[in-house]
Amino acid sequence: MDIAEQLFLDKGYENTMVRDIVKKAGVAQGTFYYYFKSKEDILDEITDKYINIIVESMEKISKDENLNALEKLVQIFQFSLSFRNDTRSIMQYVHEKKNVHLHRKFEQRIPLQTVGPLARIFKQGVAEGIFNTQYPEDAAKAFNGISAMVLQGIDNADHNSEEFRRKFMAIFDFTERILGTESGVIINAFREKSA
Repeated sequence: MDIAEQLFLDKGYENTMVRDIVKKAGVAQGTFYYYFKSKEDILDEITDKYINIIVESMEKISKDENLNALEKLVQIFQFSLSFRNDTRSIMQYVHEKKNVHLHRKFEQRIPLQTVGPLARIFKQGVAEGIFNTQYPEDAAKAFNGISAMVLQGIDNADHNSEEFRRKFMAIFDFTERILGTESGVIINAFREKSA
């Protein structure tokens, strides 16, 4: 699976054949088909792996006792950006119209499985006096929904482009409103950590 993922990143999913995977792995083609039905099946497994990485990373950040809630939220934004950069070519393929089942898997599992860690961070922020919301779980759901809608359709966008920057600024703004913070609190913390 790791070899297939690396080939997908290096050559692109469409340009990688099963024979390329087995050749690099040093196994017979039959061995590949013993574990996977097709190249699409291995991409489906990689998609599951990525979802698990996202959820586990957010859980780890949310439980870090050395960070306040604002620092945790900034780390989640930083993780999200680096994850998008590191996996861009595969993620672009996952989100293409012809792969609607993989896209739906992301759309369904990520919001459901990340509400818990986000709500934990938001509750901590309320206790610390950084955030002001009576509904941290619903705020987490709103954050996920708004982020997904704002970032919709920019999987191919250059992460240094004005469009991408504007969309992330919108997410910061909406998040501040959802969490009842002063304007600029989250974006300023993000800029400080990113400098």
